[in-house]
Amino acid sequence: MKRIALMIAASAATMLTFAQKRAVTPVDKDDKKPQAPTLHYYDKHGDPLDEPVLFLADLDTAKNVSSRPVYPLLNGLSLGANFFDGIMKIAGQSYSSFDVWGALSLHNWVFPVVELGVGFADNHPEGANFRYVCKPSFYAKAGVNYNFLYKSNPDYQVFLGLRAGFSSFRYDVRDITISNGYWNQTSEFSLLNQHATSFYGEALVGLQVKIAGPVSLGWSVRYHFKLHTSNGSSSTPWFIPGYGAKSPVTATFSVIYTLPLSRKASQDTES
Repeated sequence: MKRIALMIAASAATMLTFAQKRAVTPVDKDDKKPQAPTLHYYDKHGDPLDEPVLFLADLDTAKNVSSRPVYPLLNGLSLGANFFDGIMKIAGQSYSSFDVWGALSLHNWVFPVVELGVGFADNHPEGANFRYVCKPSFYAKAGVNYNFLYKSNPDYQVFLGLRAGFSSFRYDVRDITISNGYWNQTSEFSLLNQHATSFYGEALVGLQVKIAGPVSLGWSVRYHFKLHTSNGSSSTPWFIPGYGAKSPVTATFSVIYTLPLSRKASQDTES
């Protein structure tokens, strides 16, 4: 009897175990399911807390910030007029370069730029024995600006830029005076219609701010460096249109009109 009872008990246990296994329903893991609250008994240094702290989310919530642009490819076209040398001429500067320029906004990030202008000079350096006159001459520059605020409102820019410039110009070196102490005589002559060409580069930093509507003001400080400059037939040019004179540092001050080429740029400008 005892043996029969043991057999019956073993069979019942086996059936119960099998029934429990059949009753278990597998559940798929849901990665999007909110994290269950977790009790933390230790701080980040491993020391026990006075009371356990309940966290409902992971502590590591840092996300990668996208560096992609937020504005369309063709975002705007800016037209500007630089008159910084006009202000300097009023202050007594003996040479000037005036230009107009256009910049195409690509994603409000990169701006291809073209500058076209005219430069001239009329200078009698103090203590020198000549007068330098550069006839109004054309110059052109092409380059690009990089806007650091490319995710912000396009009405405001802080940028670095590069330019390549070229000018072909004519100038006179007039009233050259040479004294001969031995004979106690003075001779005077001029070198007229000298012709020279110049290729030069510029590195610049600048900013642009909105004044009203589509009108902005822009400033830049530029460092010039000569790539190749030819001399006149009998002289060396003192002034180069678009480049300047002796100082390698110049500046620009422009009034700018911007035409938005995308809906987003137009909305941001209006706001």
